[in-house]
This record gives sequence, structure tokens and C-alpha cells, in this order.
Amino acid sequence: MRLLTLAIALLLSTTLFAQAVTPETASNKANKYLDEGVQRAMMKYFDKALISFESAIREEPNFVTAWQYLGDTYRNLKNDSMAAECYLKVVELDPYGDPFLYSKLADAEGNMGDYESALEHIQIFLSNPDIKGDVKTKAIKQRKNFEFAVTAVANPVEFDPQNMGEEVNSEHPEYFPSLSVDGSVLVMTRRIPDMISMGPGDQRPIDNEDFYITYFRDGTWTPAENMGQPVNTKLNEGAQSISADGRYLFYTSCDNLETGYGSCDIYYSIRIGKQWSYPENCGTIINSADWESQPSISADGNQLFFSSARPGTLGSYDLWMATMGEDGYWQEPVNLGPEINTPYSEQCPFIHPDGKTLYFSSEGHPGMGSADLFYSTRDASGKWSKPQNLGYPINTKNREISLSVSADGKTAYFSSDRGKATGDLDIYSFELPASVQADPVTWVKAIVLDARTKLPLRAGVQLLNVGSGETVATSYSDPQTGEFLVVLPSGNDYGLFVQKEGYLFHSENFKLLTDMPDAPYVIEVALQPISTGEILTLK
Repeated sequence: MRLLTLAIALLLSTTLFAQAVTPETASNKANKYLDEGVQRAMMKYFDKALISFESAIREEPNFVTAWQYLGDTYRNLKNDSMAAECYLKVVELDPYGDPFLYSKLADAEGNMGDYESALEHIQIFLSNPDIKGDVKTKAIKQRKNFEFAVTAVANPVEFDPQNMGEEVNSEHPEYFPSLSVDGSVLVMTRRIPDMISMGPGDQRPIDNEDFYITYFRDGTWTPAENMGQPVNTKLNEGAQSISADGRYLFYTSCDNLETGYGSCDIYYSIRIGKQWSYPENCGTIINSADWESQPSISADGNQLFFSSARPGTLGSYDLWMATMGEDGYWQEPVNLGPEINTPYSEQCPFIHPDGKTLYFSSEGHPGMGSADLFYSTRDASGKWSKPQNLGYPINTKNREISLSVSADGKTAYFSSDRGKATGDLDIYSFELPASVQADPVTWVKAIVLDARTKLPLRAGVQLLNVGSGETVATSYSDPQTGEFLVVLPSGNDYGLFVQKEGYLFHSENFKLLTDMPDAPYVIEVALQPISTGEILTLK
């Protein structure tokens, strides 16, 4: 209240030195320029409207209406600093005029990152008793954002993003980084110029989104390569999630008239050996006639998180989760509820391999003013904790919308145009603050072979929680390479069983109840063909 009283007193004092000019008291020439500017602005000729309003102000330097329209025009041109200057001049000339001026001023200052001034002016706006309904609700939300931002800027978290280099990034925009749990495979979306044929002799330039893939070998990333067909097409593909073992790719494709059900649908492709399968639509359980996008598959492959505008959504976009049934089909998705979702937009979920830590983007929870990145954990009953903002300067006045996190919970990967970017958007990595790190996981990476022929086998893999007897994950080894990878979250002991018809099964035991191993497990599973006299060692 003291801040508010001081602000009003200062505003009142300025009016003693300036006399506002209105359309009723302005000269005919100034009014002519004002009318001209209004016409130009209505036709969206904003650059020309600026000239008209500035001409009106030259005729009448205290022309309050011209100053306000000039600020509105700068606002339409996304020039917040100039808009704020104009609005401050209006406040100086007429502090009791249009009450919405303070909302516009606060909005411009928030976009500039001047949160203290924005908070001061949104408080003045809310002190007006005539502000009601949705307008008041929006202003209260802005005030919460500005209050959070003032505190966040005063208490920054450690943040040292590192560009991932020219092997990963290019002169084109790269975004939505997605990594396998062992950190050996990175898939990203790259937007590249292309041409589309609209008919004979009619070639038009477009921007095409495709997937690019790079591998971490010998301590460095290989040059990123286009994943090619059948995954990449002339349509846009994006917002992908590669599975923990690097063998499944869930992603978004829009405006696919042949196989789509809505404006954007979720698809998947499976890697067999080195070849990706022809993409399949995830079906009408996952996809609806509305917008579905930005999938994130859990490490055990049993839960798919995504953003959607489907019926039942609390805001414009909500986060949803589908669970795989025992029959191998997806069950009806459930909304993550009001703890996660708000009346605004929630997007870009990333479920960490620990199976309980969710990172996502939200416009509804208190943040720096636009979309911020948040963190929430799920307890044993399935309840999500109150989302925690990742802090400033990870979050800024700009839109932060996508994040993935390494298996140890420490390293995050995101896309940004900050710093010395190779293109306008590059992939960066940074260490997360300890307070928002996920629990570490490790994994078992194995090759299944015939013990006699040494040829790779497709075998069933089952991971059990020894304490509860619960099946944690089921999978199959790659039929061409024999490879499989299963994730081992910390805090439990596990039994691993590998079996194939006609062979003795193989068992392993991994103790993670109290300690994490120094390194992941890399094993070779040699299955013995069943014959008289074979010996099986139970671990």
C-alpha cells in the first residue's frame, strides 16, 4: 500500500507541470494528423500510422490522445520500450484518464523485463474499482507473475548453457532435442528451406520440419544427418520423443490427410537394425479430431504423455497421459488434473526415465510473463506435486517451452537463440539446479546371442522389482542386432529374465536398493539351445 500511495502521489505531482491537450482543445491540424493515423492503424499500416501520430504531437506536444495512440501503434509493432515511453508520457499528462493505460504499460514493461515497474503499474490498475470480470482475473494473474519475477531476478539460479557445437547445430533452426537414456543418440527437429509445387511451373518456397539424428561416439557427436524416409516426408514432422532404448520414435505430424484424424496427430516408428519402419498413427484412442502433439514416452514404454486440446481440457492446451493395457493397446488418456493443468496453456511434457519426474511448459503457473519451464514429481499414489518454476535465468521474459533431461538427472538439453548461436535456434546443454533434478537411473544394455552360433536373437526381456514382485518393464531384443536396453531406477533391487523358445532362459540380479552403481551394466547374454545335459546358472 505504501508503494501504491507513493506511486499515485508522484503521478499527481507531475500534473502540476503539464497541461494535457485533448481532441477538443487541439488544433485542427493536429486533429487532422490524429484522424489520419487512426485510419492508417485500422488498415494495419502501422509504420505510416507512426508518422501521422508523431506529426500530431509535433503540432501539440501535450496531445494526450496522440501519445496514447502512438504507444498502441508501437505495441502493435512489438516495440515495447517505445510503447512504454509513450504510455509514461500519457500518465504524466493525464494520470486519471483511461484506466486500461496502466494495464498496457505494465504489459509492455513486463515484456521488457522491467518487472518492478510492471508490478507497480498493474497494482495501480487493480486498485480501480471498475476493473471486474475476466479483465480483473487476467490482471491478477499478471500481478502474480510480476511478483514472482521480481523475486526470481533477485535470486537467480546457476545457469551456464553450452552450445552443443557445429556437429549438432547448423545455420538453420534446431529445437526439441530428444536423447536415448544412455546419451548415445540425439534426435532433433530442424527447420530447413524447401520448395513445394503448386502446379506446373509454380514452385513456392516453404519451411519444412524434418528430423535429424546424431550419435555420441569417441567423446564427440557425429555430424547430424537427415533421418530420411519413411519418417521424414514433404509434410512437417516435429516435437519428437525417442524411447529410452533408442528404438521407438513418437512424434507429431500435422495436416496428414491420408492417415490423420485431426489437425495434428501423434505417430510412431520402430527402428529394426538400422532401418526405421513406416510410421503408424497411434490411433483414435490417442488421437482425436482436435490437436494432439509433443509426445513423451516413459522409459518402460507403458505411459505416453502429450499435450492436447481434446474435450475435457481445462485450458487451451492440457497435458494428458495414456497407459498401455495388458493387452498391448493404449487405454483412454486421462487429464493430469488441476495440479498440473491450468485455464491457460500447458505443453511440451518430458517424463524423466525415473518415471516420476515431469518437466513441462506452462503459461498458467506463476512465471516470468510468458511460457516458463516447470518441474513436478509423482508420488506412489499417482498424485503430482505442486509445480516448481525452474527459476531465472533458465526462464526469462521470452517463451521457454521444451526441455529434456539426462539419466543422472543433472544435465538438461534445450533450444535457444541466446548467446552465440550458430543459427537462430540452437541446441544447448546446462546443469540443472539441484532442487529441480530428477532421481538418477542406470540401465542394462545387452546383446542376446545364440551361445553356439554367436548369431543375434530376438528374445523376450522381463524386468521385475524383487521387493514387490511387480513387472517393471517388458521388451524384446532387436532381431537383427540382438540388442536391448532396460532402465533401472534407483531405490529397488531388480531381477532380469531373458528367454526365447527352444533356449534355456538367462537371469541376472541388480541391487540398487541402497546404492547406485558406478557405471551402467553392459552384458552379453548367450542363450543355450535346450538339449540334454545343459546347465543353467540362476542369478
